[in-house]
Amino acid sequence: MDVTTVNDRHLYRATVVVRDPQNPDRQVEMPGRIIRFGPPGWLTVVDPRVGGEVITLYPVGQVLVVYALREGGAAASGG
Repeated sequence: MDVTTVNDRHLYRATVVVRDPQNPDRQVEMPGRIIRFGPPGWLTVVDPRVGGEVITLYPVGQVLVVYALREGGAAASGG
């Protein structure tokens, strides 16, 4: 996906790697997440395996990489 198509109002599916909040020397990889870029300065991450019940916001300074990014749309949110 061309980075110019990334929009903070759309849902995407991606693998997200963040710095572990409990151990900053460690990384946590989260495959197959539904994400949204925003609110400003944050990455919103939803784990679809738990029915979208857990929404986590990560400050962008804690996000190390987002890859395998693809458009999510309604199918990603289960609707």
